Amino acid sequence: MGVFRRNDYWCVDYYDDRGKRHRQKIGSRKKDAEEALAQIKIKIASGDFVPPKDRDDGKESCPEVISFHEFVAQDYLPWSQTQHSVNHHVRQKRALNAHLLPYLKGCSLGSISPKLVERYKTRRCQKANNATINRELSCLKQICKLAVRCGYLEEDPTRDVTILKETPAKKRLLEGEEIAALLNELPDRLKALIACAAYAGLRRAELFSLRWEDVDLNRGELRVVPREHHPTKNNKTRRIPLNHALVEAIKRHPRHFHSPYVFSNSEGKRYDNVRKALLSASQRAGIEGGVALHQLRHAFCSHCLMSGVDAHTVLTWMGHKSLTTTLKYAHTSPEHEKAAIQLLRYDSRHHMDTAVEQN
Repeated sequence: MGVFRRNDYWCVDYYDDRGKRHRQKIGSRKKDAEEALAQIKIKIASGDFVPPKDRDDGKESCPEVISFHEFVAQDYLPWSQTQHSVNHHVRQKRALNAHLLPYLKGCSLGSISPKLVERYKTRRCQKANNATINRELSCLKQICKLAVRCGYLEEDPTRDVTILKETPAKKRLLEGEEIAALLNELPDRLKALIACAAYAGLRRAELFSLRWEDVDLNRGELRVVPREHHPTKNNKTRRIPLNHALVEAIKRHPRHFHSPYVFSNSEGKRYDNVRKALLSASQRAGIEGGVALHQLRHAFCSHCLMSGVDAHTVLTWMGHKSLTTTLKYAHTSPEHEKAAIQLLRYDSRHHMDTAVEQN
C-alpha cells in the first residue's frame, strides 16, 4: 500500500479487506493522495469500505501498474508475432533484448517519459547510426501505442518524440555485364539461386523458401507463396514470368530428392546464407566493392524499367504496395541516361509553329 505519481497526478495503491488490489487517481498533490489513503485504511479496518467500482465518488481509476519488461513479454511480443512477418518480429526481439529492455530495466510503463526516450536517443547516437536508432524508436512507439489500447497508459509518452534524419545509403547499380560475369563465376549449386534474384527480383527470404511446386517451367512462371513459417512481406501470392536465361538456369539446377526446397544443401535443408560465396564470386568477377544479395533485386527493378517495362508491371513483379516504393528501388546507369538524353531534339521534325497570325 502506498502513493505514487503517474504523469501529472497522484494515485493510491492498496488492498481491501478481501485481498483485492485497487489503484485510484486522486489529484495533483501528494498530500491529497496521502490523506485519501489514510481514510481508505480507516474504512477498511472498520468494515465500511466500498470498492471504487461500486461507488460514485468522482475518483477515476488509475491504470494498472506494470513494468515495461512484463508488458513486452506478456502483451507486446505475442501481439507482434501475429501482426508482423517472421523476419520483422525477430528484428523487434533483437532490438528489445539488446538495447531497449536493458535501458528500461526496472522501469514501469507509466514512468516512461519523452525525456527518458530523448536520453536514449542521445546515448545510442554514440554507437549506432540513425537508421538503426529509428528502427528501435519505432519499436518503442508501437509498444506504447499498444499499452494505451490495452489500458495500461492514458496517453502515449512517445507521441511527440521525433525520429532522426536519415541519409539514404548510396546503392551502386550493377551493370548488365557485371551481373553476367558474376553468374559465370558462381559455383554450379548457386547459379540458379542468384539467377532468381537477378532475373526475378526475389527477396532473400523468398529465395530460400522457394519450393519446387512453386516453379512451373511449362507455363514459364514461378509463384511467391506465403506460408505459415515462411510468410511473404505482404502475405500475398504473386506470379513472376521466367525469361529464357532463368528457365535454363533452373533446368540445370540439381534437385535434392528428399527436399521440397529449390535451393537446399546436401542434407536437403534450405540455404540460410550465401554471403561469403557471393562475395568470393564477385571478387573473381572483378566487381569493385562486392555484391550483396539484395543489390540484385535493385538491379532487377532498375534494368526492367530501363528496358521499357512499364512501372506498374514492375511493381507487380517486385511485390510492392505502391509505385513510390518501386521508384525508390529504381536507378539508372550513366549509359542509359546518355542514350535517353538523345531523344530530346529541337530540329525541324519536332518544330511547332507558335507564330500568332496578324490581323
